Amino acid sequence: MTSTNDLFADQGPAFAPQPDRLEIVAGKVVASMGKPSAAQKRFNTLMARIDAEQQRLQTLRHAMDTHVSAHAQAVHQLGEQSVELCKRMVVYLDQRLQDPAKPKGLTANQRQQASRMLLMLCEQVQAQQDDAQIDAIVQRYAPQDEDEGRENDDQDMMRAILESFVGKDFAQGREFDSPEDMLHAAMEHEQRKQAAAQAKRDAKRAERKAAKGPSAREQAAAQKAQDAQAALRTVYRQLASALHPDRESDAQLRARKTAVMSEVNAAYERNDLSTLLRIQLQEEMVDATKAASLSQDRLKAMCDLLAEQVRALEQDNAQLRMAMEHQLGYPSWQRYDEATLLALMQEERAGLEEDIAHMRADLQRVQDDKELKAWLKEQLRESKANRRSADMLDMDDILHAMMARR
Repeated sequence: MTSTNDLFADQGPAFAPQPDRLEIVAGKVVASMGKPSAAQKRFNTLMARIDAEQQRLQTLRHAMDTHVSAHAQAVHQLGEQSVELCKRMVVYLDQRLQDPAKPKGLTANQRQQASRMLLMLCEQVQAQQDDAQIDAIVQRYAPQDEDEGRENDDQDMMRAILESFVGKDFAQGREFDSPEDMLHAAMEHEQRKQAAAQAKRDAKRAERKAAKGPSAREQAAAQKAQDAQAALRTVYRQLASALHPDRESDAQLRARKTAVMSEVNAAYERNDLSTLLRIQLQEEMVDATKAASLSQDRLKAMCDLLAEQVRALEQDNAQLRMAMEHQLGYPSWQRYDEATLLALMQEERAGLEEDIAHMRADLQRVQDDKELKAWLKEQLRESKANRRSADMLDMDDILHAMMARR
């Protein structure tokens, strides 16, 4: 005789015992007679996938908890060293350019290049921290008029590009402090246009749908969702009936049931059928030695819930992998391996340490006038190459952002 708390104690003609009875053993539905049906196979596959995704999620969370803080601290410390070396180079270049004892040590072009390098290094320092000494040096060398003219040219070019994509009305008479502010305003304008157009399309679609009524597919989907919730509710009610702490006279057992029931309630709130099923097994509410009937309709409804869990877990894993890529540099598309993660973090720190070593060498090198001139020449070449690359990337970013919203 089937227990009233049995997971598969289905009631009603729709859930009448089938010729091939079913059992649940260690989280799997198996046929007690004959071959398992497609629904049974799918149930077992989904339970196995949930196990795999949960294990993967646990592994990734452990990796993040273990490595993020230590790696971030190490990178931060290396960053502080880099900033300090930048400041030392700025101070030296400033002293060299202001030194009256060496007025003919550098040509006009070299002095101009040294001033540009000094300002670039100041920007790097200011991006990381506030420093009154650096601010004073910037004021001493920054060509205000030239910068203002260049900024106006950049804004004019940006405005022309944006107007060609979103129309001339995006500014609405406003003036912008920077090209970035202008781009932000254009993006917001385009988003409002797209939202208005989408709202109009949705309203028309809703009108047509209301006139036609729900389609057969929509009705089937609604029925499937209703069946899935009914299956979940049945399992939950069985657990609640068996585990309700108020029905337990023993204090120790009552405390235990209170804790388990809290887990049951949380699983029910998040539609976590797999956890409810495992609690059934854990609490020995399903007798694996006795065959219990389970209708195919009920099994299919459970499969629908389990499939939703699989998708939710996959999304959680994907988000965690993106966070791991952002914080630890581990590619989100690559299969996780802790040894590979440790190697990537070490590679990042080694790269920063190498940069710091180069900065120390440069700082020592520029103490000699001949080496200072050679260093300025090298920096000029690198600066031009980086500027061309940055200009191309900026334009690509603008075009990509605008095209993505058309």
